[in-house]
Amino acid sequence: MEIKKALTFRASSIGDCLMGKYLLENIHAQFPKARLGIMVASRAGMIRDLCAAYPWLEIIEANRWSPRALLSLLKNFHGSDLVVTQYAGKPGGRFGLASKFAARVLAKQGGLIGFVDVSPWNTLLYDRLVPVRSDIAVVEHDRAALYAAGIPISLSFPTVQYVEDRNILHEFKLEAGKFVVVHLFAGNTRRGLHPDKKRKLLIALAQKMPHMRLVVGGGMNEREEALHVAENSSAMVIAGRANLQETMNLIARSRAVVSVDTGMAHITAQLGKPLIVLRTCLGRNWWLPEQYGDDAPITVFDGDAVCKEGHLATAYPACMNAVDMEEVASRTAAVILEHQP
Repeated sequence: MEIKKALTFRASSIGDCLMGKYLLENIHAQFPKARLGIMVASRAGMIRDLCAAYPWLEIIEANRWSPRALLSLLKNFHGSDLVVTQYAGKPGGRFGLASKFAARVLAKQGGLIGFVDVSPWNTLLYDRLVPVRSDIAVVEHDRAALYAAGIPISLSFPTVQYVEDRNILHEFKLEAGKFVVVHLFAGNTRRGLHPDKKRKLLIALAQKMPHMRLVVGGGMNEREEALHVAENSSAMVIAGRANLQETMNLIARSRAVVSVDTGMAHITAQLGKPLIVLRTCLGRNWWLPEQYGDDAPITVFDGDAVCKEGHLATAYPACMNAVDMEEVASRTAAVILEHQP
């Protein structure tokens, strides 16, 4: 089918919106004049910054508390040839019913694709439903939605572009290829490292790579903790100093990135930079080889054995915090040698 307008509903996170961009990028390759948008409920400013190198992509923030934004969404995307909603992130979960109704209103008949979840309304609302599986890479769901819509896959794996800033190294007094970006923050304690583990990892990295500058990233709300973790070390803290595009520029010029399983890790993977990522047992399908390809320079650390009876949903999850930080540092040092300029 010809597509003049298409929209995808996504959770307001970097990882989810990068998947939405991948889906729309394949449509853009086939229909370069189509109007394409990602609809999020919040944090649109961050997502616009993330996608600043894609002028053809619209980021729309709309929710029940912003009737003006909903009217604008209706005006601009009503009659969309294709609307694809978000897959549920957890087993037994569901995408919000209000958002499903909104997607139905916006999509032409025959143009609404969603994903199987526990909602009893799905067969009444959607034109096509795509199964969700926890044993396949997350990107496979977006590929399946494209197949269901008859859109060929033009991009084998997700990649991301950034707006180049030629002054970025001078601004932060860094040399290309002579620093490692370390991202220790996951947005909440249920997905993150304990502060003691963060400190231990930073110390181990410094000991294994004494000639490599460590650059600690993060947001403004993480700056205080980042400064505490890096206290009495030579690490540079850019948390709260570098915006998203600046961070992407730095990642692209780094030697490698060490990160917990969060948006920065996915940005790194999509930029094709060497990545050492620590994940929880719930994040396994984001890091299967099919997500970024067998040749992607990605090393994954996990403590899945701790959760063999099921994920232990606690602050600072045991499966991630069981990872040996000395092993992570040793592997990072090896990766540095493997990817010499």
